Parts: sequence; C-alpha cells; structure tokens
Amino acid sequence: MMKQYHIYVFTQDSCAPCTRLKEHCKTLTEDEAAELDFVPLKTASGQRTALAEEFCVELTPTLVVVHETKECDIDENGDEYCDLEEETVERFVGANSIIEHLQATLDAYTYAHPE
Repeated sequence: MMKQYHIYVFTQDSCAPCTRLKEHCKTLTEDEAAELDFVPLKTASGQRTALAEEFCVELTPTLVVVHETKECDIDENGDEYCDLEEETVERFVGANSIIEHLQATLDAYTYAHPE
C-alpha cells in the first residue's frame, strides 16, 4: 500500500527559528530532505499564502502532514475529472518541536527510511 502523505514546512525570511530548522535539515539524508516541501507562510505583500490559509498556519516554522486522496468521476462523455483533497493529520509548531519529532514523522509518513 502506497503512503499518500505530503509534508509541508512553512517558513519565512528573517525568522531565526526557521533558519535553525533549515540548518538542521541540511544534516538529513537526501531521501529524507526530499520528503520535506518548504513553502512560504506569506506572499510578497505580507498576506498569508492560500496554502497557509487552507491549513490554518499562523506561525513559522510549522510542519504540517496532510493525507492526500484523489477522487475521480467520469462524466457522460467518458471524460475523467479528478479532485485532490488534503486533510491535516499532524502538525508541529516551532523549530524545537519539529526537530524533536522529525525522524518519527519521516518514519510514519514516508519511505525515506526503508525497512
């Protein structure tokens, strides 16, 4: 069974905890690092991004694990339409918390650590 999770890490510039987390992530293996999707909390105008709003992220750094499901329908013409839905399953706020739980999170939701 394929794991269908996505790990977002919300960060922003001029954020000391974000910098510390990014430095820690440089110590990860290539496979581990590839599982983390670093995304901005805010746009250039200072507003939260649509993704940050969708997952109710207010602070940085924040790690959000989402479960991805794809639902597809076929219309009367035989055309297939699919929607991707993402549901939050876990969240860690702050560099200390993220670093503390990162290895267990990678174990639980990815294939970065083959058995």
